Amino acid sequence: MNKAIKVLIVDDFEMIRDGLRTMLEIGDGQVTYKVFDTDKLDVAIKTARKEEIDVALVDYQLVDLDGALVTSELKIVNPDIKIIGISNYNELNYIQDMVTAGANGYVLKNVSHNELVSGIDKVLRGGVVFSPEVSQLMTFQYYKHLTSKPTTYNLTVNKDAGLVEMLSNREKEIMTLIAQEHTNDEIANKLSISKRTVDNHRQNILNKLEVKNSMGLMMMAIKSGLIEIN
Repeated sequence: MNKAIKVLIVDDFEMIRDGLRTMLEIGDGQVTYKVFDTDKLDVAIKTARKEEIDVALVDYQLVDLDGALVTSELKIVNPDIKIIGISNYNELNYIQDMVTAGANGYVLKNVSHNELVSGIDKVLRGGVVFSPEVSQLMTFQYYKHLTSKPTTYNLTVNKDAGLVEMLSNREKEIMTLIAQEHTNDEIANKLSISKRTVDNHRQNILNKLEVKNSMGLMMMAIKSGLIEIN
């Protein structure tokens, strides 16, 4: 029997926690989940440390604190933990806060059972996950910035594009595949190279672009025009 995936739900509404727990306990017939939940930061930290949580589903807007703080604290406890922001709010600044804090995804609370299960699987395999509505918002906001008058943001876009141009063709290819939510294993198979080679390229790309994770790479890929999100 496969080892159960340990999931921590951090949300201040018991009904939401119960709903997410039920989704996961139903599972998909192949994966078993062991679910923990809380609405308190200190309990979340203790649970993450004691239980060696694999994935945390973190509400962005909690009472007296935000999900970005919870995310950063959980990353300190366990840098390898995967975190998916989960929220009622499809707001660009919320998404950016979670990405900056180290989240591996951001989905809305209308997420379906299949989307939740596949999203958890994707982040565990090194990918990132966005709700379709979140992807559309990011694309629309980027389009607005591109078509507006020059601003500080546009200067940042130009700087990011310049950094991406410093990458080798192979690094750009791998960055594009990462940004398209392919896992390292999938990239290795697609390019007929070893997973270790992909891992090395990925780390070099992160270092060159000065970003922390796959979501940071995705944001850079969008800004530089390497990918478009439909």
